[in-house]
Amino acid sequence: MQPSVPSPSARDAEPNVELLRRTGWSVGVSAGDYCVAWRGRDEAVFEWRSGGWHQIGGRGSPDGL
Repeated sequence: MQPSVPSPSARDAEPNVELLRRTGWSVGVSAGDYCVAWRGRDEAVFEWRSGGWHQIGGRGSPDGL
């Protein structure tokens, strides 16, 4: 019998835009492991790797990520 809920390690592998929202970012576009988010005048592109968001471009600081 297969479990109906993914294992914690599987959930960690899926991008979680809520982590960006918790640190004040407004997520505009999310596609696969990438997303574009805004915070004030800052705009940034993030990549989901190793269970967390990493800023790969744009203007701004990913404080608290």
